[in-house]
Amino acid sequence: MKKLLALGVGLVALLLALTLVAFGIMHTRYLTPSAQWLTEHLWPEKLTFSELDYEYPLHFRLHNVTLETSANPLSFQQVDIWLSPQLFHQDKWVIDSVLLDGANFSDGLPDNDFLAQLQLNQLALHNIDFANHGLIARGVNLQVKKPIWNNAKQWLPYGELQLSAEQFYWQGEALNNVLIDADYKAQDSTVYGASFQWRGGEFSGQAEQYPAGWSLVNVTISKLDMKDDLSTLSAPWWQLAKPYLHHINSLDVLSSNLQLGETKLTNLELSLENLTIDHSLWQQDSGYLSLNAESADWHGLQWIEPTFKLEFRPGNITISDFATELLQGSIQLSGDIQPSGIHLHQLTARGIKWFAEQQQDWAWLDSDLPALKNLTIDQWDLNNLQLIQLTHKPFWQLSGLNVEGRNTELNRDGRWGLWNGKLSISANSASIGSLVSSQGVVEMSSKEAHWQLERAFLPLENGYVDATANWAFDAASAPWNVNLHADGVPLTQLGQWLPLPLKVDALAEIDLAADGLAGDYPMLAHSLSGELNLNLRDGTLVMKNSDALVVQPFSLDGLRLNADRGRLSLHETPLSGPTLNARLHGDIDLVEPKQGMLELEVTQRCDTQHFDLLRNQQREEKGSDKACVLAP
Repeated sequence: MKKLLALGVGLVALLLALTLVAFGIMHTRYLTPSAQWLTEHLWPEKLTFSELDYEYPLHFRLHNVTLETSANPLSFQQVDIWLSPQLFHQDKWVIDSVLLDGANFSDGLPDNDFLAQLQLNQLALHNIDFANHGLIARGVNLQVKKPIWNNAKQWLPYGELQLSAEQFYWQGEALNNVLIDADYKAQDSTVYGASFQWRGGEFSGQAEQYPAGWSLVNVTISKLDMKDDLSTLSAPWWQLAKPYLHHINSLDVLSSNLQLGETKLTNLELSLENLTIDHSLWQQDSGYLSLNAESADWHGLQWIEPTFKLEFRPGNITISDFATELLQGSIQLSGDIQPSGIHLHQLTARGIKWFAEQQQDWAWLDSDLPALKNLTIDQWDLNNLQLIQLTHKPFWQLSGLNVEGRNTELNRDGRWGLWNGKLSISANSASIGSLVSSQGVVEMSSKEAHWQLERAFLPLENGYVDATANWAFDAASAPWNVNLHADGVPLTQLGQWLPLPLKVDALAEIDLAADGLAGDYPMLAHSLSGELNLNLRDGTLVMKNSDALVVQPFSLDGLRLNADRGRLSLHETPLSGPTLNARLHGDIDLVEPKQGMLELEVTQRCDTQHFDLLRNQQREEKGSDKACVLAP
């Protein structure tokens, strides 16, 4: 018994002595060669290092470390290891913390087989560069608490991590100064904070992962200058992230320049809240957007300081506080937009000046706007507008234009017209070609597509136009009637609308009363009835004959055109003028208008000119030589 006791005491004393020896070596120059000898025997040709330092109680630092793996060797400038008091647990070495410092993996990231054999409480990487499948990273720092790898190919372990990098570069795009603080898990991960720079813009924010995808929280983008169209953005970072983004909790864009389709936004301020990215605008539930910008360019139009707010509900977008300066004027509006159409509560425009001098000035009207199915405006006021069209003849202009609309329905199922409501239109000046009107007024109303022109009074330079009308344009037969009286109407531009074989200029006095059905052409052809009385004064005919160009003054009194259920008859009416022998007559049946006739006959001396006004034709009938001699 005493011998056994003595043996036990001896073994304990030996272990204590060996421990004291080992502990003593740790603080001498023999630590490094002793450790190198030990690792060479335990892991021959697997682990090498140039120097080993020790700090009490469990901190070891290795310099110029190389670890052989099944692929390429791993080299680090420095490796710090903090051992755990419990060195081995569940068939794994237990290490409290590892810091890998200074490495360059230019041939791809290594597998994590050697780390999977360890139980780590914390892993840290410092000053790491790598290239992996086209991704190039510089100055990467990573710290992960309780890292977990599910497989050997998973290069970023799960765990609470802090990541920073000078740059990530991939397919021509660079993310600079990257910082990420996150709890990375197989599911339901959380990004507590992230920031980076891309294309000169600064990005920061938070994110939360849900089964449907990631939700962006308190994200801010500032000073971004995008030259590419966001609607067709093909940047690899965006294409990589897009499938995983599901929701925007809150996102702000500040002091940025963006291109969206044909719209370029300068110095943009944008806020988004509660929007589901993979849903259409009509599927959003309680979303919000607000926008203001220094300017917006769209199809050649520049909108100055546009601002508006949008609220999204299923099947409805409410727009409020819309205001902008445009074409030297201003616009304000509010309303609701739905897939079926637009309902504006209020629209106001002041001082807008639109000049169309080149074809490109029409580009905004020719743009690919969605077809409008329905449009209603509760209240709209257009004040002091100026519209000038000089692109093609006849030129026209409206100056000092004012429009007042109340409870108007302007488009129903894609058909334009005043379906309901009241409109009042006035203009200080209006002209088309040489026809000029000043202080004109037009008033109209409609109730369920029964349109009434209550007043149209257009003062002219030498007269006026006064008209009233009715039209039930949505009825099957579309009955209508019109009453018009005009005096001093110039016919100078008549040839631009009606191709004629001669030029006619005169001042016209017109009385017209007509009615009919406009459901389709056959209805009109069988129903048009009424009477037109016409007098022309101060007229001039310019005619060509075989010998010369003839300018003939004329006047016309008492022309009467009758219409009886589509059959038009013009009794022979003479034109009077110096040395003029002319008459106008014709008959037209709208059922067969090509068989109709409207002819002006002009006889001068012994020759007669026949002008077919319907077919824009002219023929000359020469008299006999004897008749020509006898003619005065």
